Amino acid sequence: MSKYEGYKLSLKDNVNAIKEELTAEEQFLESVIKAEGFWKKYKTIIIAIVSLIVIAVVANLVMKSIEENRLLKANEAYVKVLKDPSDVASLAELKDSNPALHELFIFQNAMKTDTVEALSGISSQIKDPILKDLLSYQKASLEEKDLETYSIKSSSILKDIALLERGYMLLEEGKIKEASSALMSISENSQLRSVADALSHYSVK
Repeated sequence: MSKYEGYKLSLKDNVNAIKEELTAEEQFLESVIKAEGFWKKYKTIIIAIVSLIVIAVVANLVMKSIEENRLLKANEAYVKVLKDPSDVASLAELKDSNPALHELFIFQNAMKTDTVEALSGISSQIKDPILKDLLSYQKASLEEKDLETYSIKSSSILKDIALLERGYMLLEEGKIKEASSALMSISENSQLRSVADALSHYSVK
């Protein structure tokens, strides 16, 4: 191969290399232009989505922090009112930070005195359906006359206990027929059924 032919080959390689480089640059420019077009077209949507993601993450972190702080305050207030039930400030803090725990506390506190007056005094503050039902039963048990009203409610949680208690009270009063009717109303699958059967058997004797 002559020097001239070698020079031609080298020049050709250089030209091809330049062409490839230009082609690559054109493709890059084309992709940039397309990206710019895409960005202009969907910029608002993309920014909105990113903003929502950021807001959601931040909100989640803030809510976790608030919840942890709320639980900490509730626990501190609960410990204080257990030591001193008359601590008005701690009671208010407990009610604000954890209403359910506040209801449980005032229920427990009223149960310690176990009087109709104490239980009636908190009835308007109790919203939890289970605590409300337990409160109704305890008041009925103390007043005795309301046991029948409580025991005939299908929604009563302690229905069978109320029936057993009422049946026993009627037996003591010598009202055998009414007692037997109350005891026989206790559910067949109740754990108290055997006690009711024994009392019914006793009342027949």
